Amino acid sequence: PRLSNPYSLFAGTPSRPFFPRGFLWDEGFQLLLLSRWDADLSMDVLRSWYHTMDKNGWMAREQILGEEARSKVPKEFQIQYPNFANPPTLLFAVQALVDRLEAVSTAGIVDQLAQVYSMQGRHNSATEQTLTREYMQDLLQYSSRQLEFFMRTQAGEPLPGSLEHGYRWRGRTMDHTLTSGIDDYPRARPPSTRELHVDLFSWVTYMLSVDTELAAFARNGLELNQTREQQLESHLRLLDELHWNSERNMYCDVTVQPRDGYDELEDEGESEESVFVCHKGYVSLFPMLLGLVPPESPKLGHILDMIEDPDELWSEFGIRSLSTQDEFYGKGEDYWRGPIWININYLVLSSLHKHYMSGGPHQEQANRIYNRLRQNLVRNILDQFRQTRFFWEQYNPHDGHGQGTHPFTGWTSLVVLIMAEKY
Repeated sequence: PRLSNPYSLFAGTPSRPFFPRGFLWDEGFQLLLLSRWDADLSMDVLRSWYHTMDKNGWMAREQILGEEARSKVPKEFQIQYPNFANPPTLLFAVQALVDRLEAVSTAGIVDQLAQVYSMQGRHNSATEQTLTREYMQDLLQYSSRQLEFFMRTQAGEPLPGSLEHGYRWRGRTMDHTLTSGIDDYPRARPPSTRELHVDLFSWVTYMLSVDTELAAFARNGLELNQTREQQLESHLRLLDELHWNSERNMYCDVTVQPRDGYDELEDEGESEESVFVCHKGYVSLFPMLLGLVPPESPKLGHILDMIEDPDELWSEFGIRSLSTQDEFYGKGEDYWRGPIWININYLVLSSLHKHYMSGGPHQEQANRIYNRLRQNLVRNILDQFRQTRFFWEQYNPHDGHGQGTHPFTGWTSLVVLIMAEKY
């Protein structure tokens, strides 16, 4: 390892006393709220983050800058690897800003948005009434560079008997996939370089959908847009082919294991076979969380049933991170193995509100879940705030009490947007 050259980052922190540094995974969620309060400030943060991107499209998932930040992180965890990805949540903020610009024509905001994505730090200060193709082209360069980084460095190997490949988070250990953001969520045991991760496949597919939207408006973006549309269509198909388990009616990770009874001297064909790795919880929800499941799909019904089942994910305080029926529920460090996290619950509400409450055969169930979940989250977070005067990192799935780091005014503050129904 070597030290990077000195640089600065203007970013939010989820908890200044405990996490005085920038987290790529957290920042996109934090900006959803910040952009509602101060759009210019949020765009300054976006600009600062994107200016840390290297020529390959990589950004360090943790920005441990300065003595204060380094004092909180053991040295062995300070190293950042340029082939390790992290969820591209900044695109949430990008999409929210673009949606806002489409709804409200505000020349000052348009001009500021141009500054965020100017590759050379230049922008046109003339008053603009619309988001021009030139501005969209600057934005597209960043999003495309990051997308290509993901597709190149996180690609998995084809499964036995298949030419298709998915994606695999780098940096796996037996009990942790820190790069995924959901650190100790159960994965394949033992880890394998042949495994494929459904949440990462969902992130790449979401990136393609955002890139497709941006390319449609960019100057000379027709050819790129056609390519992205084809890639998006292919990924939506492969998401189901690779990761939907029709026996369990859920999306799952996949890994490879030796075929039972295979004799290399007598048997033909592959010596290995692919198997699903299924753990009901946040990972299995990602295709729905990112709006990749069509409203009319029967798969959506199975996902909503899983969410609403009190023996699986449902609690009176929010959606659990892992099913109570899972063998790893509440085990180990129990970080993402049961506790309720507000960022994922926000994504559940946001996805229901945007994609599934106004059409399709599941809209009645989607509305019921949305209303009950929103009420439960707001009530419990405010109850805990009144009792402790803190927002908490996570909430207990059995009695709702706040636990983990506090004060934690990072993504837990999304409760404000949940109250306002701003997604």
